[in-house]
Amino acid sequence: MRVLSIVFVLIFACFTAAWGMEAKIVRLSGEVKIRRGIEETWHPASVEMILKEIDTITTGEGGEVLLQIDEGPTFRLGANAILDIADLKKITEQELFLYLTRQKVDQLKPGKGRRPLRTGNVSAVHGEDKSADQTKPENTGIPWTPETNGAKALLEQAYYTNAILKLHKIAQRYPAIEKCREFHCSLGQAFEALNEPGQAIDAYETALAAENNGDCSESDDWEQAAQEGLKRLKE
Repeated sequence: MRVLSIVFVLIFACFTAAWGMEAKIVRLSGEVKIRRGIEETWHPASVEMILKEIDTITTGEGGEVLLQIDEGPTFRLGANAILDIADLKKITEQELFLYLTRQKVDQLKPGKGRRPLRTGNVSAVHGEDKSADQTKPENTGIPWTPETNGAKALLEQAYYTNAILKLHKIAQRYPAIEKCREFHCSLGQAFEALNEPGQAIDAYETALAAENNGDCSESDDWEQAAQEGLKRLKE
């Protein structure tokens, strides 16, 4: 219990500074919508619109938006994606480790069986997890696609720790995604980029062993990517 308390205090201290970030829409095309704070209504986005950390942004098919973060770097969100603005607050590897450690400690509590790692209540990290609720625009395809597209955008733009956290948040909402090669391969790519070969190998091997059924992508690209990742790390 003492260990858990210490970890929680450290997590809180690490992320307290995250509050207050902003993102400005500098360019958009196609369908782009935003949701303010705890509202359930989506509104059309516009250029020069300022988004707070508690806001959420989503794109439709063919939509794209370019955000400027705290008057600094830009971030591109492609089509059919959803992202909390808080997901753009870069976290360190130490912060990610502390958060995931807390989840492992939670799993060891009496009366709780073994289960896949989850990120639990993400309010300790970036506020309330609104992107995973029932108020997002209707998606007629694979249920988690907009959220995984958001995670891919983080991964592609070198937000590796954020991508890992986002993927775990998605798994909390959609446990079935853990049967998919794409999910584990993306984790492997992020851990590999962070120079964490042990965790990357575990993720790639899990990707190859995944059932990849149901709503999983049937593309062979993820299997090939996992095989190539293992080859790189084991050479």
